[in-house]
Formats: sequence, structure tokens, C-alpha cells
Amino acid sequence: MPKIGLNMFVLTSVFVWGTGYADDTYQVAGSSLKIDSSRMCLLDRPPLYAVESFDGSAVMVSETGYVAKQELAHCQAGRAVHVLSIPSNVGVLSDINLSKGIYVALDFVSAQPFTYLATVARIGSSRNLVSVRGAYVAGRKLSELKKSAFGGSGEAGTAILSPTGRYVAPTGQIDCSQDAQPGVWDIPGNRRVVATDDACAALFK
Repeated sequence: MPKIGLNMFVLTSVFVWGTGYADDTYQVAGSSLKIDSSRMCLLDRPPLYAVESFDGSAVMVSETGYVAKQELAHCQAGRAVHVLSIPSNVGVLSDINLSKGIYVALDFVSAQPFTYLATVARIGSSRNLVSVRGAYVAGRKLSELKKSAFGGSGEAGTAILSPTGRYVAPTGQIDCSQDAQPGVWDIPGNRRVVATDDACAALFK
């Protein structure tokens, strides 16, 4: 599993959808997160980095760990904020939508070139909700799945879940063109979306 980020990853909130946390910045400081260069929140597990989810509901702090931004907004000195985790067998947490109870993780499957398969699952579960090309599908041979694996960095924040929790762009590229791979997926529909650029972008607003 690729290691991403080290001790001083700073991220400024860009996409915030009704959370009330716009323009927060996060910086790793030992076992804590420094917020807006003024407040410190101690975590019960040392963060490796601080990457905000696309919907602004959480901050991803390790390959499997995340904290709710609401918890960070109300953290108290001397009291550690609990780091929650996705299952350890699905890859690197790439985005999460707490209000819709869903996350996407990217699992590294090849180094020449670097390629990944995506798992889109409910929080607390590792069962993939999709089986489209580019998804990890339990029971299928890895040699077959690799044929539909996609490139990218595989880092936290790479993938994008829509604020509605219905759509996901596994590589972060909001591309619904006919030949896009992996493109944008309709999660409950278990299909790849084909749409105009404007209609595609609107899915993530």
C-alpha cells in the first residue's frame, strides 16, 4: 500500500457543501491537528496527513483513519478526538461522505504502471456497492480485475463522492464522456454515467 504524505501536509478547504466549516486549514503537528494556525486538536492516533473530504464533513488522517470535522470544531484541550477507521482490507481511504454514510477506497494492484481498483462501501462495511469496470469485485480473479484497473496517485483526496452520495469519480476527474475510464459511477444504479460536461459537473454540486 503506498504511503502518502508525511508530517506537514496542509490543506485548505475548497469544496464545502453546507457544513459551515469553509476556509479551515489543517496541519499535522505531532499527535495533533493544528486548525487555522491557531487551535490544536489532539487525536488518539497520530495523523500522517490532513486531507479534507470533498463534502467537507471529515478530515482523512491516515490510510484508513478519519475524524469528523464537527468533532474537531468542538475539541477540548487535553481530551483526544477519536480517530475512526474504515476496514483495513479495502485500500487507502480516498473520500468519505459522513452524512450519506459512504466512502471510497483505492486499492493498489500494479506497479508497472501504478494502477488501482476502487471499493465504494457503506461506513462500517467492506462490501463493494458497485461492480463496474474499475471496481474491486470479491470472488473475481485479480488477474481479470487488473485489466480494468485505472491509473492515478491513489492518495487520500484523489476520488470524489458527490454531496448526495449517489455518484463517485474514482480518479477525481469528473468525466462522463462515452470513452471515459473509469469515468463517473452511479452507485445505486451500478453503472457508469454518460452525460454532457455540464450535466456531469452538476452531479457534484
